[in-house]
Parts: sequence; structure tokens; C-alpha cells
Amino acid sequence: MKKTGEASYRQVWTAVFLAALAPAATLPSVVAPFGPWGWLGVALLAPLAVLYPRLVKGLGGSGLGAALRTRWGRPGRWVLAVYYLWAAALAALTAGSCVDRLGRTDYGEVPGWLAAVLLAAVAAYLIYRGRGAFLRAVQVFFLALVVVLGLFFLLGAANLRGENLRPDGWEDVWRGAGGLWPALATVSVGAMGGFLPHTPRQEGESRGWKWLAGWCLVAAGLCALVLGTLGAELTARAPLPFFLALQGIGFPGGFQRLEAMGTAAWVLSDLALIGLTALAGVEIGGGKRRWACPILLAAVLGGMWLPNRVVAGAGGWLFGVNVALGVVVPVLAAHTGKKEKVPLPP
Repeated sequence: MKKTGEASYRQVWTAVFLAALAPAATLPSVVAPFGPWGWLGVALLAPLAVLYPRLVKGLGGSGLGAALRTRWGRPGRWVLAVYYLWAAALAALTAGSCVDRLGRTDYGEVPGWLAAVLLAAVAAYLIYRGRGAFLRAVQVFFLALVVVLGLFFLLGAANLRGENLRPDGWEDVWRGAGGLWPALATVSVGAMGGFLPHTPRQEGESRGWKWLAGWCLVAAGLCALVLGTLGAELTARAPLPFFLALQGIGFPGGFQRLEAMGTAAWVLSDLALIGLTALAGVEIGGGKRRWACPILLAAVLGGMWLPNRVVAGAGGWLFGVNVALGVVVPVLAAHTGKKEKVPLPP
């Protein structure tokens, strides 16, 4: 039986899926240098998604923060300090990318500082109402974004140019597999959801690997549609190719210029990721809500001073950090240290 305010297994994975979509908007430009089949590496990550939930199953439902404290002792607390800095950095970079995106579309009249403050304020409102309220809002956000993605895939498929996706030979196909690394680094931000204590999976709830595999296929589809619409060269040069591709999607007299709708809808995934980083900060701080404040402040500052070109420039080192903290450390924590059963909080 799920207690009041306690996260369910499905709610946590919904939040992970939605939050990981926030950086997925920049994934097409990252895989474009791997050629017209750069989407292949993203798709190849899907079979590997089966392994991750099984590898971290030993963490239990108490959350990554409780596991590191219990199993690794003082070194675990040092690692949690690194996670806190990572959460603040993700919040700042996500807000910076979001505000820059809004400024390039029909929402450019809103001052950047105001957009940053509003973004952090909405995230703060959601998390300070309680973890359960935030996760219920995320479920609604998820449904809204699914509708937008459905429109994008439906209308985008009619605008694909076959020559943009046609490889010159097997060399292009093998080169496309290089997109696996940035895809892994991108989905790794979902590890922020691992800090949320949750109930065990109930009958009828999808397993975690299905959520991860679904994310990989959606992200691969986004990359393929953008590459097929713009071509690999333009996708690699454009600052926001996903939203640029939305401009040309539609039919005369029907759906046209979806970039404004897509930009607005993608803010929901940004809110999910910023909210998860703030909640992770709360869990790292022992459940005290004031620990969310520095992370939300980082989001405001990032929205004001970190445009998309800075966020894109941080990709190289950030990919390594994401994989280390999002994949390597949770797997190690699940299989090492003093394993004690930590009860779920009331």
C-alpha cells in the first residue's frame, strides 16, 4: 500500500523519462557529426537499457542517497557532495538552454532574467507542495508532451527527405554507431530520479528497462527526423536543429509552424529535470527543503547567463560526468559496501 506523499515506481520512472527528454532536444546536433545515420547509436542504446535497472536493483526503494550513506559511510557523504554540485550544474545548464530557446522563438519578448525567474519559481512551487504533488504534475506534463511528440512524428514523417538519410556506404553506417556515447550521457541525467524513495513495482506497472528503452527509441526517432528534414551538415551547424526542423513541419492550410508549440511543450521536460535536481538536493540534505534553494538559485543564474552555445560547449566534459555519476556510481553502490535495509520514510 502506498503511503501519502510516497512515490510509486511508475511515478519515478515517468519523471526520469520526462526529465531525460530535456537534454534530448540538443541530441540531434551532437550525433549529426557521425553522419546521416547518427541516430543509429541512439537506437543501439535501447537493448543495453535492459541491463541498467537490473544492475541497480540492489539499491532498493530507499533511494541512492540513503544507499550511499549506509553502504559507503563517510566516503559516501563525500560522493553525495559531488552529486549535489552535479544537480546544481544540471539545473543551471537546463535553465540556460530553456531560456535561450524561448528567446529564439515567439517568446523572445520575455526578458531572459524574467523567464529564468519564472522557470525556477514554477519548479519551486511544484516541489514545495510536496514530492507527491510534483510527481503528479509530471505525469500530466508527460501526457502533454506525448501529444506534441505524436504530432511531430506524424507530420515530420511526411517531410522527410530520403537523400538526407541515405548513407554513402557501410562506413557511414558504422560511423553512425558513434552516437551511442552521447545518447548514454544524455539519458544518464535521469539518475536524479534515483534519489527519490519509492515503493516496489506493483503488478501492471511497466518495468524500468521498458521506460529506458522507450526513451532511446523516442530519442533515436527525433534524431532521425531532424537529420532527415535538415540534413547532417545543417543539423551539425544549427544551434537548435530540433526546433528549426519544427518550423518546416506541417501541411499548407493545416498544421504549420509547430516550433512555438514545441518550444512551450519542451519547457515541461525542463521543469521536470530542474524539479528532480532540487528534490535530489533535498534528499542529499537529509530531507530538509532548504537544500533545494541553492539548486533553484543556480537555475535562475544559469537561465540568465548560460546561453545555448555555452551549454553546448560544456558537452565534452559533462558527458563524462553524466556517465560516471548517472551509471557507474549507482552500479557500484548497488554491489559494494555494507548492505543494510533502509526503511522508506513515512
